[in-house]
Amino acid sequence: MKKTFLLLALVFLLFLTSCFQTSMSQSLVSSNPHSNSTNTGDSASNLSINEVKYPVVYEIFIRSFYDSDGDGVGDINGVSQKVDYLRKLGIDAVWFMPFNEAVSYHGYDITDYYNVEKDYGTMEDLENMIQVLHENGIKVIMDLVINHTSDEHPWFKDAVENTTSSPYWDYYIMSLEDHSGQDHWHWKINSKGQKVWYFGLFGYNMPDLNHDSQKVREEVKKIVDFWISKGVDGFRIDAAKHIYGWSWDDGIQESAEYFEWFRDYVLSKKPDAILVGEVFSGNTYDLSLYPIPVFNFALMYSIRNYPEGQDGMIENNWVEESFLFLENHDLHRFFSHLQEHYKKFSESDYEFIKKRAALWYFLIFTLKGSPVIYYGGEIGTRGFKWHGPVYDEPVREPMQWYASGTGEGQTFWTKEVYENAGIIFGNAHVDGCIYDDPYDGFSVEEQENDPKSLLNFIRFILNFRKDHDAILNGDQTIFRDWKNLIAFYRESPDEKLLVVLNPDPVWKNNFTFEENMTMILEFDFENFTWNESNASFSAGESFTVDPMKAYIFKK
Repeated sequence: MKKTFLLLALVFLLFLTSCFQTSMSQSLVSSNPHSNSTNTGDSASNLSINEVKYPVVYEIFIRSFYDSDGDGVGDINGVSQKVDYLRKLGIDAVWFMPFNEAVSYHGYDITDYYNVEKDYGTMEDLENMIQVLHENGIKVIMDLVINHTSDEHPWFKDAVENTTSSPYWDYYIMSLEDHSGQDHWHWKINSKGQKVWYFGLFGYNMPDLNHDSQKVREEVKKIVDFWISKGVDGFRIDAAKHIYGWSWDDGIQESAEYFEWFRDYVLSKKPDAILVGEVFSGNTYDLSLYPIPVFNFALMYSIRNYPEGQDGMIENNWVEESFLFLENHDLHRFFSHLQEHYKKFSESDYEFIKKRAALWYFLIFTLKGSPVIYYGGEIGTRGFKWHGPVYDEPVREPMQWYASGTGEGQTFWTKEVYENAGIIFGNAHVDGCIYDDPYDGFSVEEQENDPKSLLNFIRFILNFRKDHDAILNGDQTIFRDWKNLIAFYRESPDEKLLVVLNPDPVWKNNFTFEENMTMILEFDFENFTWNESNASFSAGESFTVDPMKAYIFKK
């Protein structure tokens, strides 16, 4: 009996000790200032991106984003300093425009695939930034420019100088034969007086790489391996449409096939890697050829051309597993595009344009696919592409953090560019912004505390996404696809949603519920309000969707 009593007492003591250790362990984890629970802050960021099939991607041009050292040029440390802003916005990943060492301000003419642009910082800065983003649940997508290099790249310079004796001769499409009169062929003279011809679709300063060369493919593998080892989570492949071909619309089939081996290699190294290709085409056939996700240019063009809706807009422009977007660094800013479309440029028209922009953001944030925000899109940043004396700079202007246009971290690198080009429009000669004026409402500071700002609308809907598996990971079934009634189901094993939108400013429409559902969100874009709801509706019941209204229902 004593032995039994002692045995029971020992078991009870061990149980108490285990409970005490577990309690202490939990207490230590919750009080650790470096634990994920405190790094990620609110519950909206606690869902790991690894569990999300369709992450929200935020495109950053580092030069314009945030300046950590006061020279007016955005840098890598500046991104690290703004991680709280990115997390609060509700994004899952950042796609960085090129941060490799390059000649041009934009970075798409690379001279060193294994180093960081000196204007942006050091490799140590980059590794730290990746760590900070990861600690906050944000993945890193690198812009991978493998269609071409700079003509200042050591490979190319060696090939020009040493021609067929160079180990890099086959890295490019080069010839000692005359290619006069042939589009996209250029030439250089080496120190021996030889005229060396080469193919460069994007111009003389961006010679195309020869992807039929096994040595080039091995180099691509090395580049991928290097950046994955640095913590990069995926790649946006620049000019994926042009790996093969001799003109802008040639060689698309061959270019698409190239990405079969590329995809297989990247996923063999990192099975959860994010991949997306830039296939600059509004043709869904072209876009659907690719074995990797692509940006859906077809849907983007449809929205831009028909900002009040179009019959068949979704189904006629659908590309499976695509990335959805309204603007990027090569296009007029979406806000400015809408201004141009409606011919509404005055300050009194801003509210009208904001409502229309928000409506289409709502659509791409709820459709199946990964939505993309171009930095500043969340505050309505404006800009038009020029055709001289500057070109894309006006759609890549500094991110506006402050109402006054000045303050800690504010970039202003475009000021010198515009001064040199003699441009004095807007505020170009003061803070480097043609399309932004102080206290015009288009800054983070001004929109931060305005409950009806575009910024707070986007924060709301992005963080709503995080609570709904059907949007993050679910399938999609189109229910209605009319000009004044877009409706689709999003469904995962645990959730079924019905998303409804009427983009028409005049005409209402209606539908009949196919099953019992509860309204959980209502959006009135005309009055720019959004509210949670719990109104119930029965199968067979009719529902009217007024102009500029949107709803989300749950089964």
